[in-house]
This record gives sequence, structure tokens and C-alpha cells, in this order.
Amino acid sequence: MILKNTIKNLMVLLCILAGSTAFAQFEEVTKIVSTDREGRAEYGTSVAIHENFALVGASRENIASGAAYVYAKDTDGNWDFMQKLSATDSNQGAEYGGGAAFSDDYLVVAAGRANVDGVIRAGALYVYDLDNDTWSFNTKLFASDMSGDAKLGMNPTSMNVHENTIIAGAPGENGWTGSVYVFTKEGGTWAEQQKIMAPNPQSPDSFGIGVAIFGDQMAIGANQADGLKGAVYMYSNNNGVWEYDETLSASDGMEDDYFGSSVSLVEDQMIIGAYGVGGEQGKAYIFEKNSNGTWEEVQILEGVPSTEPTQYGWSTAIQEDYILVTAPHFFGFEAGEVYLYKREASGAWVEDQLIQGSDTEGEDAYGWSVAMYQNQMIAGAPREDHDANGGNEMGDAGSAYIFKDPTMLGVASPTNRVSAISVYPNPVENTVHIGSQTNMLAHLKVYSISGVLVQEVDSLTTNKLTLTTSSYSSGVYFMHVTLEDGSVHIQKILKN
Repeated sequence: MILKNTIKNLMVLLCILAGSTAFAQFEEVTKIVSTDREGRAEYGTSVAIHENFALVGASRENIASGAAYVYAKDTDGNWDFMQKLSATDSNQGAEYGGGAAFSDDYLVVAAGRANVDGVIRAGALYVYDLDNDTWSFNTKLFASDMSGDAKLGMNPTSMNVHENTIIAGAPGENGWTGSVYVFTKEGGTWAEQQKIMAPNPQSPDSFGIGVAIFGDQMAIGANQADGLKGAVYMYSNNNGVWEYDETLSASDGMEDDYFGSSVSLVEDQMIIGAYGVGGEQGKAYIFEKNSNGTWEEVQILEGVPSTEPTQYGWSTAIQEDYILVTAPHFFGFEAGEVYLYKREASGAWVEDQLIQGSDTEGEDAYGWSVAMYQNQMIAGAPREDHDANGGNEMGDAGSAYIFKDPTMLGVASPTNRVSAISVYPNPVENTVHIGSQTNMLAHLKVYSISGVLVQEVDSLTTNKLTLTTSSYSSGVYFMHVTLEDGSVHIQKILKN
């Protein structure tokens, strides 16, 4: 089995090297496991990462009551265990930790099969606030019209947050017709704002199995709609009310594709997973919003074919110029994969890296969950059996892997965001290309790692620039790009 996985990984890497320039190189920083390891806990069912915090759910711990573990990154870049979270009112089978999400000052843990006020498997969300280096319980959220087996927040893909808004799907409601609930915080208090249903709800659509929100846009997946082809429904916020806009489907959709199982959205770009395509080989579809304000399919992504179902598209993540798509192989004998894609200046997305855990092996379900924040990412392997040092085997205890791309500069404020500009290739040889799809370039400065100004280009009036770097000595440089709107963006580059 190890030889089989090794050969497959080499094939993937050769395909990447042959087909594209390497833009990013995520390197494993650490493998983390539960401080209370137990067999079948499935730690890694859900993951989240934001700034200096990581969150991992273990939904099957303690007879599936569930738990979640918070980690903090210290000034040396080491990830340390911070806190264990659990629901004091949890029931066996609640699967607390089945979903996880971060915002700037709060986190959410979903228990998609929690009993609420005697209603079986209604599902609930637990919100925590950061208070003096401790995550303190704030409130428990559930549907105002909760029903049995609605399963609010049942999957890692069924909950998402943006600023002071939490959205969660209840795909099991009304015989798997499904619905989505929107919760907002005003004056420090969380409350249900709106219940959303498909324009023509039917059973079994599983509306809400995948959800995503960004700004005033919302995408809701219904992976069993239209004869299991699946669909994604788009909504926009109009003066505080979410209104239906359009329905998206795959250009090559067929029965049993499960399009909409996962959805990730940022600004005018979206990635939609369809893990059922081709006998669960899976595909992922990239959509972009056009000048008319409607969404259109622009590219289809696929993983490396396998002799077993891969479930490629099971979990996805996107942040402007980067996309992650997972293939966890959860019914197979291979470890699972996480694929990284980078958008070129032409707008095309190219496969850039296969990101693997250092000790993943067959039946680990690596990639069941994935999350990304700037130059950091985390992937869950809920059926991995070993501790952080590769020993102490416990079946399906689970683990998670944190990665970092040292060639990308982590940034702390919206006026200093790497993703607003594209810089490639990186590492560089003799030339480097700089571009922006949102603004004209105005000014550029390049500094050495010691702070010496190496090059400056002023009075720019273009959105693309090619810079000659052949005279640079090998090493690390920082590129400061000022856009026409006055915002400054910093990119770390490596000169070979």
C-alpha cells in the first residue's frame, strides 16, 4: 500500500512539474493530535484556521458526544495546545465538532446531531468569544422552528461565517428537503435573522449540505437536487434580507454527481465540489461572476484518476488566487490528497502542488476537512491512527496537519493583503511579473531583507508590470506595491 501511494504521489508531482511553474510550496509545520486521544474519536472531522489560531473537531469522541481543540501559534511559529471545548449539554451521538469556523473575535462549533429541547438530531451551533486569551462560551444557536433530523450544521461543509454573520445548513429538514438559517450579531447578541429555502423545495434535495457566504453574497448547495445531479442556489443581501438570484449547475452534470456538496466563495470567485462524478472520482467547478452580475462556469478541475473512489471535491477552500480541493478516499484504501491550484495572470487555474501529510497512509481519510488562511492551511485526517510522533496506534483516533508557505508573506490588515496582487513566478530567476485585477499599479519598491532599497518604479499607469531581476543577488526580498487606490501590498519573493 505504501508503495502504491508513493508511486501515485510521484505521478502527481511529475504532472505538476511538467504542466506549470511552481508558484507556492506549502511545507508541513506540525502534525497535531488530541490531548485526550481515543480510538474512533475521528479528530480532524472539521478544521479551521484564522490568524494565530487553529481549531480541530473530534466529532466521535466520547461515544460521539464530540469535542473541539483550540491551538495558538507562538512568536516562534510553533503551534501549542490552548484549550479543549465541549458542550455541557451534549448528548451521545450529538457529534459536537462536526463543523468548525473562525471569525476575527469568535469561533463556532457545530453539533449537527444534537438533541435540542427534546427534539432528536435537530442540530445546534455553539459560539465562543475570545476573552483574555481564553475562548469563553457565549451562546447556543438553533433553529426557531427546529424539527427532528434537520441536522443543523451536520457536515464541515454545512456551516460558514463572515464578519458578524453565521450561516448553517439543515439539509435533513423535512425528509432531506433542507433549509439554511442565518444568524447575525447585533449589540453583542446573536439571533436568528432569516430562514432560507430553495425556490422550489423538494425532497430529497439536501438543500444546505454545502454553504458559503462572503459579503452580501451567499451560495447554498443542494447536492441531491435534480435527480442527484445537484445544484447551487445564489442569494444576495438586499437591505438585510437575503433574496434568491439564480441557480447554478454543472455544464456536464449527470445523475449521482452530487454537485454542491462543498461550496467556497470569495468576492467574485467560487469553487463547487461534485464528489460523485464518474463513480465518485469527482470534479470541482470554478465559477466567476461576469460583468452582467451573473455567475458562469469558467473551468473544471479533476484529480489524478484512481482505481478506487476518491471523492475529489468533498471539501474545498478558496482565497482569491488559491484554491484547495480534497480527495479523502473515505471508502478506499489510499490515504487521501489535498490539491493546491494557483490562478495565472491569464485567469486560468493551474495545479500547483499536491500537499500531503508527512505520515499519511491508506484509509486515513486525509482531506476530509480543509481550511486556509493567507499563507497557512490545515487538513484533517480523521481516520489516521498514530500520535504526533508516529506511534501509539489507535484506530481512527485522527489527526490534523498544519502547513505554511514561507514564500508568501502573512499579512495582518486589509490594506496590506498579498491576495490583492499577483506576483509570479516565485521563486524568481531573471524576471518577475506583477499584476492586479482590481486596480492600476501606481508605485513599486523592492527592498532587501536588510531593508536596503534595491529597485523603485514610479508613475505607473498599468495593471501589469514585468520587472527585471537578473542583477539581484540570491536571497529574500520584499516587494512593496502601491495601487491606484492608495493601498499598499507587500509580497515576499525569493531570488534563486
